[in-house]
Order: sequence, then C-alpha cells, then structure tokens
Amino acid sequence: MSKNIFWINVGFILTFFLSCQPNQKDLVVFAAASLTDVLNEAKTEYELKYSEKIRYHFGGSQALAVELSKGSPGDVFISAGNPPMDYLLSKASAKVEGITNITSNSLVLVTKDQNLELVDHSSLIGLDTLAIADPSLAPAGVYAEYFLVNTGLWPLLEDKLILSGDVRAALNYVKSGNVDAAIVYLTDGLAEPDLQIKDIIPPDSSPTISYPAAVVSDGINILKARRFVDFLRSSEVNQLFYSYGFR
Repeated sequence: MSKNIFWINVGFILTFFLSCQPNQKDLVVFAAASLTDVLNEAKTEYELKYSEKIRYHFGGSQALAVELSKGSPGDVFISAGNPPMDYLLSKASAKVEGITNITSNSLVLVTKDQNLELVDHSSLIGLDTLAIADPSLAPAGVYAEYFLVNTGLWPLLEDKLILSGDVRAALNYVKSGNVDAAIVYLTDGLAEPDLQIKDIIPPDSSPTISYPAAVVSDGINILKARRFVDFLRSSEVNQLFYSYGFR
C-alpha cells in the first residue's frame, strides 16, 4: 500500500470516528426516569424553537447525582426530590446554580390484575410481591419507604419488597407480571393504559414530591443550560407537564 493511500485511509477512519462522537455543543441533561415521556416531548418543542440539540441521560436521581459528582459531563440536572440535589450540593467537586422547582408528582399503586382487590393501603398486606424503586438509588423509593414506614406497613411488607433501579423499572416489573403491584408516581401509572391505578396512598404519608432543576455551572453549555431551565418553567411547558399528570 502506498503512503498516499495509507494516509487517505487513516483520514477516512478518523473522519468517520469523529462523526460518530456526540457533538460537544449538544445540551446534556441528566434527568429523573419519571420525566422520560414529558421531557422527550418538550425536547421536540425546544429543538424546533431554538435549533439546538438535547441529549438526555435518564435514571434514578441519586445515581445520576453520584455520576455528576464524579465528573460525568452534563449541563442540567433535574432530580425527583430534593435529597439528590442536596447530595450534589454537598460535593466540592460538583457545581450547580439556579436551583428551581419545575413541577410536582404523587404516589399511586399500579397492578396488572383487574381482579386484585385493593380497597385501601392496608390491603397491601395481602400481596405476595411489591416493587418499589431502591431508596438508595431513586427518590421514588425514598417516598415509597416513607409511606410504608409512616403507615406501619414496612415491617409487614419488607420481605415481600422487590427493589428496582428506578421507578420505571418498578413499573416494568408489573407490566411483565413478575410482581403483584408497584408503588410508582402517578405520571408513570398514567403512561401505561393497560395497568390499573389504585389511588390508595394517603397524600400526607410522604413528603411533597418536587422536581428541582439546576444548571451545572462548570458545564460547557452554561448559557444554553440556563435557557433550557427557563424554558421548562414557561407556561407552555407547564401545560405539557399538567397533561402528563404532573402538578
């Protein structure tokens, strides 16, 4: 092979490799798994409006906060609940600014079996298996744990609990028939019309479920990040959140 052909091939491979890499100008948003559907719709509107690209990284909020604290590149963090945001603030290596609540949610029980009798939260004792998000990884699990502890159900159900990586995974356990029921956010239950929503969880049995958003101030797209957070607080997007069951 001649030197010219060799360097042409090297140049082609390098060009192809670089074209496959994420554009550093893309806005990278770390967001709670329970926001997947609504943020994907908001993404379409935002990209059309501002001609900018967004890349989402969805997951359990606590796990995402840990990733960001260890230096994973991101521009915006949206958490389900305050503890993951507080964790990020406590880490000297992580810098966030402009924390603001963008929406809120509530807990419900979902089942696949239409014949499952669940008249109130005490009926959960009769279940064989109950899925919740792992409290060490996702706020949905923390809220579920609050509910179970405050109602005295935790010691009665602890051996029946199936822990998942995030709230969407708990929902999928029900969809697949691997568990009798799951404690999830109302918005997740509404996203699955084939599942039964049981609104039997007292609203005062756990803290308010808020969604704080913040700009990662050492990210490479800080101005775009601020604009995206402002966009999420707009009346237009508030209506979108409302249509998905957020409040």
